[in-house]
Amino acid sequence: MINLIRIAFYTIKDQMRQKSFYLLLAVAVLFILLIRSCYHGDYSVNGQKLDNVSVAWHASLLVFHVIAGGMFLMTSMLSMGVFSRDSDDGSLVMFLSRPVGRWQYVLGRILGIWLLSTAFMFVLHLTIFIIVFVNTGGMITGYLTASLLCSINLLFAIVLTCFLSLILPNFMSAIFTIIIIAISFISDGAYQAMHSTLVRMFVSGEGTVATWRIYYPKVYMVQNYASTLISNKQFEAMGETNLWLNMGLYTTALAAIMLLDFSRREI
Repeated sequence: MINLIRIAFYTIKDQMRQKSFYLLLAVAVLFILLIRSCYHGDYSVNGQKLDNVSVAWHASLLVFHVIAGGMFLMTSMLSMGVFSRDSDDGSLVMFLSRPVGRWQYVLGRILGIWLLSTAFMFVLHLTIFIIVFVNTGGMITGYLTASLLCSINLLFAIVLTCFLSLILPNFMSAIFTIIIIAISFISDGAYQAMHSTLVRMFVSGEGTVATWRIYYPKVYMVQNYASTLISNKQFEAMGETNLWLNMGLYTTALAAIMLLDFSRREI
């Protein structure tokens, strides 16, 4: 366990030395500066002026999804080259020449990227939380808790990218991860839209859902569930799928296959 924690800590330091990390940090800061204008100015709906608290709440909910969605790109970029880079610069041999198991090395790398990504996302959400409080004097209930729940999706994205990087070129592993996650958003997002109150007014009856959609990784549903902690809206899942069991099984299965494959590789 100590070795795993040490490798995770080294991973965080290593990733923070990468140019891509600071590029993503700069983009995030620029994004936060741009959306600050959303909390100022006058907005009207149907001729009625909205108060600052309502505007801030709706804007913050939208920004919550943008940040959570954008983190998939960051985690994929940080994860895609972690094993190949260690192999190229000799870090892999350095780690495994010590009393460190291969499973500790792999899980330590994943843990480090996950902790760094989760902290990065939480800081961005916390910044929005503080901006709303400073501008309106109100606090968005459940905002930070929802951010922590979205870290489950980040762990899945990291494990998936690391797994794919063992069989695909680094860039392709990140691309495939984004595609897999995008399919989840399109499939489950369409389900949510079709079951909205507005659509139900024009469409009657219940359509059948393909089996693969029911058991596909519920990345979108996890993020949607997290957002209900902010919006206080009722959550509707596709079929009887348990979100946490679904994501837990996929993440665990991918990690197990990756550990098995890595244990058989020539170093």
